[in-house]
Amino acid sequence: MSKSHELAGLIKWSNRDEWQDLFDDVFDEHFGPAFEDYGIDFEQLEKLIGEREMTNLWGCAFEDFVTRPASEEDERTIVDDYLKRRGWKESPSARRYMEALRDSLFSVYEVSEIVPGQSMLLRDMIRGGEPVRVTEHSATRGLRDLDRLGCRVVEVAGKHRLAGGLTTFSEAAYAEVVKAISDPMKRIGEEVSKQEVPTEDDMAGIDFPELAETIFLHGSAPAFTAIWLEDMLNGRIDKVPPPRFNSDGEELSFHTISYPLTPGATADAIARRLEQIPELLAQEEGLWNWTEPAESVSVPAGPSDKYARVQDERLHIELEDGTPVFATVELTPDMLVLSANSKQRADRAKLMLKSVLKGQIGQPHTEVHSPEELAAAQEDDR
Repeated sequence: MSKSHELAGLIKWSNRDEWQDLFDDVFDEHFGPAFEDYGIDFEQLEKLIGEREMTNLWGCAFEDFVTRPASEEDERTIVDDYLKRRGWKESPSARRYMEALRDSLFSVYEVSEIVPGQSMLLRDMIRGGEPVRVTEHSATRGLRDLDRLGCRVVEVAGKHRLAGGLTTFSEAAYAEVVKAISDPMKRIGEEVSKQEVPTEDDMAGIDFPELAETIFLHGSAPAFTAIWLEDMLNGRIDKVPPPRFNSDGEELSFHTISYPLTPGATADAIARRLEQIPELLAQEEGLWNWTEPAESVSVPAGPSDKYARVQDERLHIELEDGTPVFATVELTPDMLVLSANSKQRADRAKLMLKSVLKGQIGQPHTEVHSPEELAAAQEDDR
């Protein structure tokens, strides 16, 4: 049975509403940076890299998705959920494969001793250790000794096998993997090894440096995709020039203005005042988008997410129906935070809030960041 057939039920299960947000978030982590940098979408990416590579990348992202817990409070993965509710429909080998995939890590392996159509040796270039003999039919026919294969290796019924998402890294891309993933992971392990660790009986035998490296690598799966895509797309298509202005043509500068609530003021009272401002549309509890006055726009029926797009060096922030968003206002129990992407918008929004919330908010603290500073911070986060 092929890998895709083994996961057919699990893939269908991922379309359930309860898993869609996590699915979308993980796929955005894998593909979002390239889409943003190059101004493309899934269809355009497939035309650039081909259907086969697109299928492999989709597999890399999906396999990362199946390893993720539902939330910080809910440690269930989609594999746990699916096998509990539909596992009876799957063969024992398919169930074992899903469980192994759930616990797997993406890494880069050096290929050697290929037996076409049968097997090959893989040596983990990130974590080290002895090479393992992997049973594999189709992939062995297109690989060469010393290729660097990005994939997940799982053990099922005593045999090592590949998962479905495969990428081959060039020398340049692998060098970037070492710089962006392997070296930082090893530094984390070295730092943990210098620290004192708990000595309780239930902690005995745990290799804390190895555990720290494993956690780091588990969260690095999207970085492998980003590195591979950058290597593939660089030179094939021009990157989208970074925006210099907002949709009004004002020079971009990102203002975050934090107002403490005055003594006696309550978030509920402030929320009621904010709800009376026609320019503010509620996105969710405690969060408003500043738009044109409500009578001049088509007000969405209920909460609406924001989307960003760049056109002619202008950054457009819009609601789902195209309504432009000029700033956001967020309310917490002890703070009101205004965010705007130009000095002009920040000044206008400050006047609006001051007139409505006089006596309810104190002196603001303002932080201003340039687009270059934010871009550097985002690159560090990746």
